[in-house]
Amino acid sequence: MKRFYTVMSLVVVLLYMANLSLATTSSSNFTDSSTLLPFKSKIKIDTNNVLGSNWTETESFCNWVGVSCSRRRQRVTSLNLTGLGLQGTISPYVGNLSFLVMLDLSNNSFQGNLIREIGHLRRLSVLVLQINLLEGVIPASVYHCQTLQVISLAGNKLRGVLPKYWLSNLTSLHFLYLGHNNFTGTIPPPLVNNSRLLIRSLDQNNLHGSILEEIGNLHNSEGIVLEANNLNGTIPSSIFNISSLRVLALDTNSLSGALPSTFGLQLPNLGALYLNENQISGSIPLYLSNCSQLTLLELSSNQFTGPIPASLGHLENLQTLNLRENQLESLELGFLTDLTRSRSLKTLDIDENPFSSHLLDSFGNLSSSLQEIFAESCNIKGPIPKEIGALRNLNMLALSDNNLSGTIPSTIKGMKSL
Repeated sequence: MKRFYTVMSLVVVLLYMANLSLATTSSSNFTDSSTLLPFKSKIKIDTNNVLGSNWTETESFCNWVGVSCSRRRQRVTSLNLTGLGLQGTISPYVGNLSFLVMLDLSNNSFQGNLIREIGHLRRLSVLVLQINLLEGVIPASVYHCQTLQVISLAGNKLRGVLPKYWLSNLTSLHFLYLGHNNFTGTIPPPLVNNSRLLIRSLDQNNLHGSILEEIGNLHNSEGIVLEANNLNGTIPSSIFNISSLRVLALDTNSLSGALPSTFGLQLPNLGALYLNENQISGSIPLYLSNCSQLTLLELSSNQFTGPIPASLGHLENLQTLNLRENQLESLELGFLTDLTRSRSLKTLDIDENPFSSHLLDSFGNLSSSLQEIFAESCNIKGPIPKEIGALRNLNMLALSDNNLSGTIPSTIKGMKSL
C-alpha cells in the first residue's frame, strides 16, 4: 500500500517472521540440499552474486545466505531471500522442503506461475512473495497449507477470482495481502467471516459488487484495505462498529450513500481513514471527533455537504486533513479557529469547496507544525491576514482562483520555508 499504515502493516509481517527465526547449524541433510541446488539453477540473474558466491557444495547449506535449519533434524525451516535482486522462476522442488515454516522471496523479479507444489508445505506458516512478477491464478493446492498465518502476494500480476474454498480452510490465517494484482469477481464471503484475520488488504485490483454486511463480524480486525477497486453500493454500517480497527481504506471506488450519524462512537483505535474518491454524500458526522487516535482523515472528492464540524478540532493527533472537492460550507471559515487545537496538523487541503467566506485572523493560529495549505477555488474573499506570517514552517500555500483583495502582507517574508 502506498501509505504509512500499509508500511506499518508490512512491518507487522516482518516482526512476525522475526519471531520464527530458528537456529542454524553447520550439519547437512541430503534431501534439502538436493532441493536447494535445483532452486538455484532456476535463478537466471543473481544481481549481487549472493547465491553464486555463497551457495556452493563446499559449504553446508545450513550456512547458505537466507537458509535457516532446525537444530535437531538439520532440516530447512526458513528460506528468506528478500531483496537480493534475483530473477528467474520458482523451482517446483521447493515443495520438497517439507519442514519449511517460512518462505520469503519478496522484492525480487521472480516470474511465471505460483507453483502448485506450495501445497506440499504442510508446516508453512509464513508465505511472502510480494513485489515480484508472478502471474496466473492462486493454485488450489494452497488449500492444504492449513498452518498458514501470513500470506502476502501483493504487487504481482496474479489474476482470477479469489478462491472461496481455500479461504474457508485457512482458519489460522491472520494477515492477508493480495493488493496490486489483477483479481476479479466479488469479495468472497469467507473473507469477511474469518474473525481471526487481523489485516486483509485487497487494494488495487478489479473487484466489483458491494461490501458484505457481514464484514462487521470481523471483531478483531485491525486493517481493512479495499481501495482502488470497482466496489459500489453503500458502506455497511456494521463496519463502523469494529472497535479494533486502526486502518480503514475504502477510497477510489464507487461507494455511495451517507455515513451514519453515529460514525466514530465505536472506533477508538482508528488511526487512518481513507474514504476519498467515492460518491459519498450527506454531512460529515459530528462524532468523528471521538476517533481520538486519528492522524489522517481523507474525505476528498466526494459529495459531502453542510458545515465542517467544529468538533474536528478535538482531533489532537490529526496530521493530515483532506476535504477537497466536496460541497462543504463554513461560515467565515470558522472551522479554522477550531482547528487551532490540532497542534500536530501538517497538511490541510480544502480546495474546491464553495465557502464564499473571508480568512479570519485566527488563520495564523493554526499549528506551528503546518507545512501545507491548499485552499484554491473556494471563493475566498478579502485580504490575506497578516497573522499568516506566524506559520513559520509552511512550505506550500495555494490560494489561487479565489476573490482575494488587497496586498500580500509583509509578514510573509518571515515564512522562510515557502
